[in-house]
Amino acid sequence: MNGWRKGVAAASVAVMVLLIFGLASSWAAEQRMIYEEYLNQLAGYKEREAQATTQIAQLDKEIADLKAAIKKVEAEAAAVEAEIYRLIQSDQAGVEAFMADLDGLISRIRGLKRLSPDDLYKRKGEIEEIRAQLEELKKNPISYLPEVADKIATIEGMLAQLEAGIPRVPTPDEYTVVRGDNLWNISKKEQIYDDPYMWPRIYVANCRIKNPDLIYPDWVLTIPRGVGPDQHLVVRGEWLSKVAGYSEVYGDVSKWHELYQANKDQIADPDMIYPAQVLDIPRD
Repeated sequence: MNGWRKGVAAASVAVMVLLIFGLASSWAAEQRMIYEEYLNQLAGYKEREAQATTQIAQLDKEIADLKAAIKKVEAEAAAVEAEIYRLIQSDQAGVEAFMADLDGLISRIRGLKRLSPDDLYKRKGEIEEIRAQLEELKKNPISYLPEVADKIATIEGMLAQLEAGIPRVPTPDEYTVVRGDNLWNISKKEQIYDDPYMWPRIYVANCRIKNPDLIYPDWVLTIPRGVGPDQHLVVRGEWLSKVAGYSEVYGDVSKWHELYQANKDQIADPDMIYPAQVLDIPRD
């Protein structure tokens, strides 16, 4: 019995030793696999790191090249800008001041566009002044800059629209005849023409007056005001050569015959013209 027990014990010990050895071998093999995986992963990381380092170096070079290109373009742009300022004989401050002048014209035109046609006629001198200022600004080389030229074109469009809204002549007034009135006395009134010799103008403007010596109370007469831009209203003391000599007409007394030819229907004798006649002024 004792011998059998000793054999069993020895066998048990042997089994345990084998079991322990097997477990140790299995653990060692597992550890070996983990270590190899680690080495493989580490090698992969190092390869990717090398690739990333190469890419970073390439990107750094590209960035450096781009910075150099940008610097070159900026230098070229600065040179072009300097050349532009040289050609227009100005600088940035001068261009900004020029644009401010154009903005001022736009503001004035917008204000005038709110007026009635009658008020526009009364302020046509201001509109002519704006036109003259614009034409003067257009002589400045700064006006050749694209953004400036665009703004000038906008102003010209606005101004043309404004000018088109100006009546050729102001709206006529009205006068109601009272007892004792006649055309001479009406024309003499300060609020009418302040000149009795202008009575024919009232006569011509009112077709209901058949006889200039006969008008009646309560008649409402049209009182014309002003004349068109290519017309001249004759006043006392004028003759054709004198009118032709006015700067706003021809500025040349010898051109009186052009006035005569254009108004032969109302001028019987070129040596005689009368107050209140409205002469057409032909232009070349």
